[in-house]
This record gives sequence, structure tokens and C-alpha cells, in this order.
Amino acid sequence: MAAEKGSKKGKTQSGAEVFLEILRNYGVEYIFSSPGSEWPPLWEALAEQKAQGIDGPTYINIRHEDTAAGVAIGYAKATGKLAVCLVHASVGTLHAAMGIRAAHFEKTPVLFCAGESVTFGEGDGSWVGAQWGRYLADYGGPARLVEPFTKASYGLPTPNTLAGATHRACQVAMNAPQGPVFLSLPFEYLAQPAVLPAPPGRTMPVAAQVDPAGLAEAAKLLAEAQSPLIITENIGSDPKAVAQLIELAEMTGSVVIESQQPGYINFPRNHDLHGGFAPGPYLAETDAVLLLDCIVPWYPPSAAHPKNATVISISDDPLHERAPYFGISSDLTLVGDAHAALTDLLKLMPNKLRGKKKAATARCKKIGEANRKRRAGWAKVCAAQKTTVPIDTRWFALEFQEVLNEHDAILVDETILTHWTMAETMNELKPGNFFNALSGGLGIGMGIGLGVKIANPERPVVTIVGDGTFNYNAPLPALGLSTEYGLPMLTIVANNGHYRSMKMGIEMLYPKGVAQKTGTYYGAEIDSTINYSVLAEAVGGYAEEVSDPKEIRPALERAFAAMREGKPAILDVKLGDDMDFLAPMFAKIMQE
Repeated sequence: MAAEKGSKKGKTQSGAEVFLEILRNYGVEYIFSSPGSEWPPLWEALAEQKAQGIDGPTYINIRHEDTAAGVAIGYAKATGKLAVCLVHASVGTLHAAMGIRAAHFEKTPVLFCAGESVTFGEGDGSWVGAQWGRYLADYGGPARLVEPFTKASYGLPTPNTLAGATHRACQVAMNAPQGPVFLSLPFEYLAQPAVLPAPPGRTMPVAAQVDPAGLAEAAKLLAEAQSPLIITENIGSDPKAVAQLIELAEMTGSVVIESQQPGYINFPRNHDLHGGFAPGPYLAETDAVLLLDCIVPWYPPSAAHPKNATVISISDDPLHERAPYFGISSDLTLVGDAHAALTDLLKLMPNKLRGKKKAATARCKKIGEANRKRRAGWAKVCAAQKTTVPIDTRWFALEFQEVLNEHDAILVDETILTHWTMAETMNELKPGNFFNALSGGLGIGMGIGLGVKIANPERPVVTIVGDGTFNYNAPLPALGLSTEYGLPMLTIVANNGHYRSMKMGIEMLYPKGVAQKTGTYYGAEIDSTINYSVLAEAVGGYAEEVSDPKEIRPALERAFAAMREGKPAILDVKLGDDMDFLAPMFAKIMQE
């Protein structure tokens, strides 16, 4: 007997069951969801999946869309797998929008879905609920709201398209350049019998390979360069690529710069060839620049462009086509997977470097001496701050790094100025142990940290946020998720009592202005007396305020002990003003 439409083994499937089957086919492990009234059909499908013992996605219930979006992003970044995030109608989409935008900027594969209604209770649709017509519907539906920062965002014109549209959404999210896809699913289509079944299996895109002739030209340019420079931002998304980049840099005698906001550990920061995070000192002399999966290598885009260099760009999205402005030009632009390109480039280099190895070795020695001297000077200054009150971020970073490495912990960073200090100071973090959570906007760092924790359940995860950033996060939903699902995480509030980057803007634009003379800094002040850590106590977690530099390490160890007991922890660390020592560095960068 032939199966009915939308059926599996003779049983008529609902639209929600077809949707869930497609996710299973794509190997989706988790559904991260902030609940809404459109999802009962899916919850029923999940209950049946469990009752029948079918392997499929685990449902994670999350109390806020900001947190849910962050968790999905963190999980996808940590695993490279497709994440799925469900939110509620237009209202949930608006809450999640910043996270969706972050996934777009970070090229993170997440399928976001929200519900809508197509009947509003008319005809035979009276069962859908009055809320859809009363306050949940908007012109164009939820998909219209996030079109500018998704790879694709669309609704379903008929129930016939549910299976094919979901299948395609998974493909598009995973296709390079990866990114978020938004799918608006009518409640009626989920609840009613499916018109078409799930497409068989899955079709996962294969990463495009860089043109071999173009790679050969790039290898030739690097081999012949007298002062090669490599700038990268995200190549460390695959930790294995870091070892390959080390090999390429040592082979060619190249300085390696991580961008000002690297997404990962892209190159060991204590390596002789790591030249820091600002390319300015090298741009005038370099004759060949390799931009390896990099968005903003220098600033301003045109004025800072190296005048005497051939610029090579390798990325799956070298022109950043969805950005309203880019401004970085290159002489050789190669489109394709940067990790695969790096592998192929290494195979080409020995041939191209014949007779040139001696010069490359000499460059490595010269660069190494300069970088060791620079780092040693910085480390000496940092160590001298061990008794400074308020706590100096440089001393905090030294202590923090040692504890992280002792516990093989993963760090998620959602800070701004504190990030600069930590990047310069914490040069022993290992590839794969760091995720930047800043790209899309502030407020999803705790969610990203929990997503990383779900991907690494046996390892400690620490998320650091500024006090301003903490106010943008949704800490209670994050703490609730942590306790309900056994995901202990340490959150550190780097508390300097300011939106410090706002104050910096005033100082830079109006150095002799009224605000400076009178100490009137609108938009910058935050009450530094607040103890944010006590929020952890609401869920039985560990809370501590840290203001004594001698207590940094003991407090961190107490927080790690709490995590081993399954408890979340918050440390509120009272820090001084990083601009006291960063201002000269920034001034130098601007001059260069």
C-alpha cells in the first residue's frame, strides 16, 4: 500500500514532523528555543521522537531570545555544525535580531525560525488563537525584519513548500560564506498534515577551492618578497590551521598580525613572528601582504593601504558583498576556503623558495628579536602593577591567564577596551581556547559562552564581559539555563564603572573641550558601586566581588571550584582605567 502524502511508514506526518525529520537528516544535534505559542506542533513531534527512541535533536528551552541566539552562535562557532534557534513570532525575532546580525558578521551557520499565522482564525482556522491577529502579526511577517543581515530570509507561500524550503535553508546556511538563514513557519502549516514529505537524505555543500593558478601566483609573490606581511582575523576558527600558518610564516620570514578584533587565536601570541594587533609599523616597508580570512586589516581603509606592496586576499567572501561599505582593495583576490588554500599554499612554497631560504631565516631572526623585546617590556610593566588599586587590568590579565591555562579553560570575550589589554598581555592562550563575542553588538556574550559550554561539556568555560556589556546581557535567563541543564560557567564582570569607549570618544574628538575641562561625561558613567556578582546567588551559584589585587587568583580558584560542583559563578572584578596606559598606544596607532 502506497504511503499517504506527507507520511512516513504509512503514518501521516504533520508539518512539524517533516521539519524535525529534515533537521535529523542534516545531523542537527540541538534545537535552542525561546518558547512561543507557534511551537506546540513541534513539541508534540519532539515528544513522539523521544517516545519512539528516534535519535534526533535535543531541545533546549531558553528564557530569552538574546540568550537563545547567543547559545546557538556559540555552539556553531565551537563545533562548526549547523545550529537551530527558534523564537516567537515578530516579537521574538526583534529580541533575537542582534544575535542574528552577529551570526551574519561572524559567518556562523544558524537556522533561525519564527512562527506566523496565515489564517488569523478565519474559515477553518479558528483553532490558531486570537493573539495572532491581535498583537503578533506585522506586514511582511517576521522574515522581513531581518533581511539586511541574513543570507536569506523568507516565509512560506503555501504548505507545499515547507519541506523544500527547510531543506534549502539548511544548505544555504552551511554554504560558504556560511551565515544565518531565517525561515518564517506558519503555525497552520506546522500543525496540519504535511503536503510533501522530507526530501531524502541531505545535500551538504562542498567548500569552493581557490583557483590553482591564482595560488601559484600568491606563492610566487610571497617567496620573492623582501618584507612579507600576513594579516589574519579568523583563520583560527580551525585550530589545525594555526600550525599551518606558523609553517608558512617561518618558511617565508613573514610578520603575522592579528586584526584589532581577532575572532580566535589565529597565531601563537608568544611566537617570534607575531607582530601584535596593529599593522601600522609594518605597512610602509612591506612589499607583499597576505590577507587571510580578514575583514578589517587596517584603518582607514584607503589612507592606510600599503603603498609599496602587492596585496593578496584569500577568503570565501573577499569582497564582503553584504556589507554596505568595505573599502579594502587587493591586487590578487582569490575566492575560496581559506583553510584549504593555506594547505595548498604550503605545498607550493618549497619550490618557489629555492635559493631564498637564507633571506627568510635572517628575517625571522630580526623580527623575533624585536618582538621578544617588545613583549618582555610589556610583561615587565604588567608585573609591576601587582599591588595597584583599583586593580590594574594588566596584572589581572597575567593572573587570569595562568589560571585559565592551569585548568585548560576556554575563554569567551565580550569586552572592548579590556580586550585590548588582555590581547597584549595574555599571549599564552592556546588555539581553540578563545572566542571573541563582540562582532554583532553587545549583549549575547553569556549566551555564546553557554553555547561553547554545550559543545565542550567536560571543559571549564569562562565568559568575560565589561560592566556596560553585562547590562546589555540577559543574566537571569543565562543563569537559569546554566543551572537547569547542568552547564556551570564562570562570568567575570570587568567593572571599571564606565562605558569607557564612550568616554574615549569624547576625549579623542574634544581633547580641550568643555567635557574634559569640567569632567562632564554624558553617556559614559555607570555606577561602580553595584555588585553584579550577587545575581549568581539567585540560582544557588557562587558570587564574589574582587577589589584586592592579591585576591584575583584565590577568587578565580574559588569560582572554578564552584563550577566543579556544578554551580555557575560570577566574579565582579573592580578594575582601574585602561586608558591610562592604552591612550599612548592608540595615539601611536593613529599616527602610523
